[in-house]
Amino acid sequence: MKTGIIGCGNIADIYFSNSIKYFNNFEIVACADIKPEASKHYANIYNVENLTIDQILNNEEIELIINLTIPDVHFEVSKSIIQSGKHVYSEKPLSIEFHHGKKLLELSRQKNLYLGCAPDTFLGAGIQESKKILSNNKIGNIVLGSISMGVAGHEIWHPNPDFYYQYGGGPVLDMGPYYFTALVNLLGSAKNVYSQSRTVYNKRVIGSGERKNQQIKVDIPTTLVSQIEFENGTLVDSFFSFDIWKHNKNHIELYGDLGSINIPDPNTFGGSIQLCTEKNGEWKTIETNENNLGKINVENSKKTNEKPGIANYRGIGVSEMVDSIKNNRINRCNGELSLHVLDILDTIIKSAKEDKKLELRSSVSAIEYFSEEENFKLLK
Repeated sequence: MKTGIIGCGNIADIYFSNSIKYFNNFEIVACADIKPEASKHYANIYNVENLTIDQILNNEEIELIINLTIPDVHFEVSKSIIQSGKHVYSEKPLSIEFHHGKKLLELSRQKNLYLGCAPDTFLGAGIQESKKILSNNKIGNIVLGSISMGVAGHEIWHPNPDFYYQYGGGPVLDMGPYYFTALVNLLGSAKNVYSQSRTVYNKRVIGSGERKNQQIKVDIPTTLVSQIEFENGTLVDSFFSFDIWKHNKNHIELYGDLGSINIPDPNTFGGSIQLCTEKNGEWKTIETNENNLGKINVENSKKTNEKPGIANYRGIGVSEMVDSIKNNRINRCNGELSLHVLDILDTIIKSAKEDKKLELRSSVSAIEYFSEEENFKLLK
């Protein structure tokens, strides 16, 4: 399928390169950006057309557009793509406002077009093998859980980190999609949320690039601590922070009535799962490097210089969506899932502002296991 990209920032490179290296059913033929020099840069590197926004939207050859703009404009750009009669796959989050995400889903259904959204990391071996373990009742009924993401701040490495600390930024909207997409895939829909928040530093100092040592103002909460109840009864504590210098908390742990599971970083495609099925027993390590996308990692590790379990296969969500379009089935990184994840993120932030428990406004259908056979079908 002929595909275009709108938004040519840092993340665009991995979509271009992975589409060439790994996937067999879509081809990126053009790109556009509000800054012509940005799209020209990638057009020259990858030998694709450098178009204006209007040109790429009106190009009849292009059937799908990947929206890689900043989160604050995800809604407007995705809406324009759908209105132009094209399928859209957006970087996360779907939007920064729940009601805008809902409009996108409604519009895509009206137009009979596919709406997809990152992250697609949950299609990798780490989450999919964990899903199989839970489905096989290895740790029984899941009753409790804990998720954690803490860093010292993106200003350490990002040359223009301002948007992380303004409306539409923050740790939940930035990193929450990885964790909650994985959790919803494993547990189903969330039911309600109660959150509290803190802003530890009012200013941040840029650590790299042309603006190094420049201070930027922090306008939003940078730590959010939440309690989330899922429809299946699971109670999960959630911790997201840009204020943590260092920590040793696990990314995702789920506790069943027959055991516990430690799930790999949902921002990667593989990694080690730890499983305990005896009271006070030892962790058993299960490597996912031989499964799904992790297997591709092992086979290509010398060629790509990527370590097993850490390789970046972003774009598998686009490829899986193209396959779903051709076979008339629901894509796994679908609009319903992305809207529910956005609902969780938005409700966490609102709950902290209002200091009360809030009910979710959406739910999502069960997401099917992504088998190795389906995975390999999409690969070169």
